[in-house]
Amino acid sequence: MSNPLAIVPDVPSVDATKAKELVEEKGHALLDVRTVQEYERGHVAGSVNVPYLFFKQDGTSERNPEFLKKATTALSDPEAEIVVTCQAGRRGALATKALQDAKYTNVVNLDKGLSSWPAPLEK
Repeated sequence: MSNPLAIVPDVPSVDATKAKELVEEKGHALLDVRTVQEYERGHVAGSVNVPYLFFKQDGTSERNPEFLKKATTALSDPEAEIVVTCQAGRRGALATKALQDAKYTNVVNLDKGLSSWPAPLEK
């Protein structure tokens, strides 16, 4: 099976300072695409968690076959302003591309993911 993280698309990205401003001051939705376990260890208050990948016991990963369905159900307006994040930026870029392909027009990836978030995360 191929590595789902092997090719990361070129998508619109913002740095952590800009992402924080978009979410906290401009009202953008924050879609956290990390695993449920990662999310529970710390996340941005008010973010929506829909995992893009599942990590298996053997260390490999696979795409969540329900990602697009669950993400578009949680954030149903294709014109919604959305910042997508993961831990380091790669899964977020893939999820951003998936949403763009589903005709979401105002979606950006948090470059470097939550590892660069400029505030404490809540648990």
